[in-house]
Amino acid sequence: MAFNPKQEYQVIEDLLTIKDFSDYSEEYVTRPPYQRKNVWSTRKKQNLLDSLFRRFYVPKIIIREVRLTEDRTIKEIIDGQQRIITAQEFVQDKLRLPKSLQNLHKDLPGKIYSDLSADMRRFVDKELKYKADVVKGIEDPRNPLHQRIATEIFWRLQQGESLNSMEIAHARLNSLTRNFIVKYSDDISFDFEKYIPVDDNPHKHPLFRIIDRTNDRMQHLALMARFILLEKAGGPIELKNADVESLIESYTSDDGIGNETFEKDPIARKVLANLNVLHDVFKDDLMIKNGDAIRELRQEYIIISIYLLLRHLKQYYVIEEDQRKLFLEFFLRFHDRWQNPDDEDRDVLSFSEHRQQDKKNVEARHIIIRQLFFQFLKDQGKDLILKDEKRSFNEAERIAIYRRDKGICQMCIREGKNEKESVVSWAEYEADHVVAHAKGGVTEISNGQVLCGHHNKRKGIS
Repeated sequence: MAFNPKQEYQVIEDLLTIKDFSDYSEEYVTRPPYQRKNVWSTRKKQNLLDSLFRRFYVPKIIIREVRLTEDRTIKEIIDGQQRIITAQEFVQDKLRLPKSLQNLHKDLPGKIYSDLSADMRRFVDKELKYKADVVKGIEDPRNPLHQRIATEIFWRLQQGESLNSMEIAHARLNSLTRNFIVKYSDDISFDFEKYIPVDDNPHKHPLFRIIDRTNDRMQHLALMARFILLEKAGGPIELKNADVESLIESYTSDDGIGNETFEKDPIARKVLANLNVLHDVFKDDLMIKNGDAIRELRQEYIIISIYLLLRHLKQYYVIEEDQRKLFLEFFLRFHDRWQNPDDEDRDVLSFSEHRQQDKKNVEARHIIIRQLFFQFLKDQGKDLILKDEKRSFNEAERIAIYRRDKGICQMCIREGKNEKESVVSWAEYEADHVVAHAKGGVTEISNGQVLCGHHNKRKGIS
């Protein structure tokens, strides 16, 4: 018996004119969901056109056939994104031929497609072609195995290019945490229903738009993953690359592709709430008003440390506008000390010595920056209002509040509904703080009220 492992997919050779990619552009997905947006320079695109016109060797395009319905397929470009975009731009008069073609024909340099003579356009239309390998048999875009195989093909074609942990994790399309991270921290997105790439992302959290940290190697996504790890652990935890990959893998699901349900998880909601507060701290800073990023928010380990500090303060103290201003003043002073430490500033020097992302170093930084913050408050003659340690009403208090308010949603009444319309069943009733817990409201019957589920959700996370 001969050794002959079963193939996971089939490959069929094809030959495609470059004009096909423009004439039938809706049939091609040039950026699959597991790929990053890649941009060639004009010079590189023109070098490709030079090779095409001279009939030099051009590497094959790798295409995956993806079935959207029983009678409709599209062509997903596993490898060759920029070769196809170059062809599209040239045929659509968005790209001129290079000067280097002068010695091939004097009428070619600097011309756009529509400027060419009829016989030259015919040459382009009929003779300029890309060789392609079409991958078949892994065509289901909702099948995690099929998507993973397509991703593996893509990776193996990268000519040894080193992928970081977040770039690897980004391709786990059936991971719920991956989908959340991409939705709220990437620059681009993907519409799985239409199966088309979207070159902007309206959901990206505004904090990532003001930090002075690029996202060219998914640094924003890695940072968001580490915020989730911190929230999941309830404080300092291992934040190394392997932990990021493990987080993504641990939330994979058979129906995970395009699934955004993780954002309803308490962990995700708390992360977004903390990012909202952190953004509020910096949004009115002079650098933002001048259209710049916050220069002090550049180092990842510093961003993680202030996230942890603000998370701690938000959990135990009232954080409103005055407190946010204090936090900003502290951070800017701390950052100045961090950039220009003197030999006797042991706290800041120790903070800088703990840059690594293991639990021991994350915890050490957290302790140091907390101590420095509260020393700053003391030096300023300021203090924070401590929240009631008891956050939730107990059963007896819930009963007392429900009976006192006669089971009537207080916000429904305030909106003008009558008592009959405002009655809430015990099963649907929420015991709510009149003065929010986040604003220092105590968890006592006198500070409680009946709310319906609708109005309680509208109040959001405190």
